[in-house]
Amino acid sequence: MLNPSEKGIGTGEFVKTPFFEDIISRSKQYLKAGFPIHFVGPTGVGKTSLAIYIAKQLNKKVTIIRGHHELTNKDLLGQYYGVRKKELIDNYIHSVFKKEQEVKPIWVQGQLIEAVKNGHVVIYDEFSRSLPETNNIFLSLLEEKVLPVYGNGKESFIKCHPDFSIIFTSNPDEYVGTFHTQDALLDRLITIHVDSCDKETEIEILKQKTGLSHSEAQEVGRLVSNLRSYGNGFSPSLRATLMIASISKKTNIPIIPENPSYQALCIDILSRPMNQLLPKLSFAEVRKVILKEILRKDEKK
Repeated sequence: MLNPSEKGIGTGEFVKTPFFEDIISRSKQYLKAGFPIHFVGPTGVGKTSLAIYIAKQLNKKVTIIRGHHELTNKDLLGQYYGVRKKELIDNYIHSVFKKEQEVKPIWVQGQLIEAVKNGHVVIYDEFSRSLPETNNIFLSLLEEKVLPVYGNGKESFIKCHPDFSIIFTSNPDEYVGTFHTQDALLDRLITIHVDSCDKETEIEILKQKTGLSHSEAQEVGRLVSNLRSYGNGFSPSLRATLMIASISKKTNIPIIPENPSYQALCIDILSRPMNQLLPKLSFAEVRKVILKEILRKDEKK
């Protein structure tokens, strides 16, 4: 659980640029009006960082749930885990021995319960990696504003706090490890597509997060932008760009196209995503493509 006043949560302070201004403004309006939002987009474009930044702006406690295929309702709601044993031995009168034993199961509350009760902002990150039957619990939470509770025998549902908000993030359905989300759940969400940021935003992110100069950030951005044009426009991701920038800065590798150390760093980081974009090429041919773009002097292909 995160406190809104905490700094540097998750992937670090969010770099707010004009590219994100409109998304942030709309998202805050929808959440304040009581509607859940859903950021969907390719990996590495900053969906989670965006969600954390927006959640912090609402000045409420934040609960983060990470979606995965083993997540169940027990994780979200709670489950009995072990027992608590209490023994009372009465031997006050020597000729009388009395022993009482009480065994109670221990109920461990799930992470969603407190958030619903106390009006937290929940970030359900990569929710489409969880099984659809696990996500069914959100249908009544979003529609009837009640959270059904199973297993502890005390209450059948929890009424949702009026300040409760939730932000979902996911990758597109075609990504490996994701499940198709039921239409009934998507109908309750306001889905906002988050694609790769523009070149100016990416340069600003590199500068603020890694400390590169403008010209250095521009050079890294130029390389990755050119490589994206070989395929779908968003891979290699912003994450790969940040890796190149961060390692260059921390290990004092000059960001100079002719520098062999910089060339090797870029090839090591970018070969895998480029191999996915160009599956018919051999690894050696992919290396040549990357090296060609490193040494390219202009930004246009």
